[in-house]
Amino acid sequence: MNISIIDAWRTREAREFFRNVWPMYVHELSGFDSNFYVLDEAGRWQPDIVDDWVSSVTPPSNLRASEPEQDPMQPFQRTHVITSDTRPVGFVCVGLRPFRYMPDDVDVCIAEFFLIHESRGTGAGRHALQLLLHRYPGRWHLSAIHDNARAIRFWTKTLPLLGVRELETRHEGGDVTWRFVAER
Repeated sequence: MNISIIDAWRTREAREFFRNVWPMYVHELSGFDSNFYVLDEAGRWQPDIVDDWVSSVTPPSNLRASEPEQDPMQPFQRTHVITSDTRPVGFVCVGLRPFRYMPDDVDVCIAEFFLIHESRGTGAGRHALQLLLHRYPGRWHLSAIHDNARAIRFWTKTLPLLGVRELETRHEGGDVTWRFVAER
């Protein structure tokens, strides 16, 4: 199994895959928490934030501080499509400081993480995360909805295997959160 991560803001095929599987992800997530995403009358999930995750420039409203569009770190809101033997099998969305929707004291947050059912339990997620941690060293944060037992088991098992430092697990606002440090 050869795992890689493809930048969806740079690659049309990755962007298209992400757009196509996003509704499956949100549908699954809505089984645990229906407070954020709601189906509209046409059957589309709202709010529709897909384009924010694949844009080459993060919308200013999603940043804590104004950053120029030409900043070499743009976008600060990134989607990586996970591939297994070149076949797309999932995605991970990360925010980089100054992304608005992450704690002030971290450098990177995992905002969304999804694998298609047949790729769960294969090691694809762990391998993709290893690539991300190497790509983005620093202080990390992620959370799982309190009722999502599968996600909580995955993160509890996987994070120690990745060799992260200063791993902390907390219960915040009813959800489970993890903070840790990743090095190259």
